[in-house]
Amino acid sequence: STTSGTTALHLALASLGIGPGHEVIIPAFTMVSTALAVVYTGAKPVLVDAEPETWNINSAMIANRVSSNTRAILPVHIYGHPCDMDPIMEMADKYDLWVVEDAAEAHGAEYRGRKVGGIGHVNCFSFYANKIITTGEGGMVVTNDEAIAERARALKDLAHSRQRRFLHT
Repeated sequence: STTSGTTALHLALASLGIGPGHEVIIPAFTMVSTALAVVYTGAKPVLVDAEPETWNINSAMIANRVSSNTRAILPVHIYGHPCDMDPIMEMADKYDLWVVEDAAEAHGAEYRGRKVGGIGHVNCFSFYANKIITTGEGGMVVTNDEAIAERARALKDLAHSRQRRFLHT
């Protein structure tokens, strides 16, 4: 759990080692939190235009924006409409990129029988007051990868050493 959806995105990217000199592909139509989370790591957001039907990132345009500095794709499921995740995951495999899903507005939505926020390598949710599930504020990072989860837990807790509290690794 985190304090907000923005901090969830930032923590997810940091847990993947995203930092200065890296690029993260994001949709051109999204909340500023998406770009800020990338900037907080020192990386550069790279914008991709939206599909006219769903306003989600246009998966057909992503490959044109991949460079040698690209480390991740951050699709945002806008207004509960799932992004076209199969081509995004295929592109990630092809270019050896991470996929960080932003499912802040899509709690419970499905893409081809799979829940969004459970398709990417690491995924984020928001519980802000206008979300489907709300706590007034807050966020969450989820992953099936134990190494990413462990890094996220450590970074969230100020990177305290396992051997000695208040020694920050």
